[in-house]
Amino acid sequence: MKLQHTLLNTCTGLALLLAATMGHAAELKEKVANRLTNDLVLQINVQLGPREEMGKGPDGLRLNYPIAGGTFIGKDIDGKEMKGTVVPGGADMSVMREDGVTRINALYRLKTDDGEIIIIDNAGIWRMNESGLAKKAKGLELKDMKETDFYCRTVPAFKTQPGKHAWMNDYIFVGTIDGVSEHEVLISVYRMGGA
Repeated sequence: MKLQHTLLNTCTGLALLLAATMGHAAELKEKVANRLTNDLVLQINVQLGPREEMGKGPDGLRLNYPIAGGTFIGKDIDGKEMKGTVVPGGADMSVMREDGVTRINALYRLKTDDGEIIIIDNAGIWRMNESGLAKKAKGLELKDMKETDFYCRTVPAFKTQPGKHAWMNDYIFVGTIDGVSEHEVLISVYRMGGA
């Protein structure tokens, strides 16, 4: 009987401790207020070739959007202007899933006006948000929708040569993609900073 009483007290104590711990873990609060900042550092006008369908796989319909060229402007870590061109020959090998989400996976190169090559590996997600889904239900096509009808975020990673653009290797970036025309998109890249 004494053993049962001890076990009951132990189990009750553990249950109370677990409940208290769960209540504490449920509180979502930043340890450092406004820790993340962002700074628009790059805008890339990418020219695309005709879309290529590569068939369905277990993860969805595979698509390629060939990267045919383009231009970019931006500012470096010190705020100095940088600009150049998009090197033809890259690709965005996306997968359109059955649930309507498209996984973006683009790999291409930028060439600065001073002759340096910057590799960009840009992965992300594109999907319609509630307003886009409502417009689709009414029969509207993608070309008739606005940027605010979609959720599109990417996480571009850069590889550069040592030198003045090497700072791009040392930060996390977040990107957005907006349609300009049938064969052109505008990619805006934000450097994530903060404490």
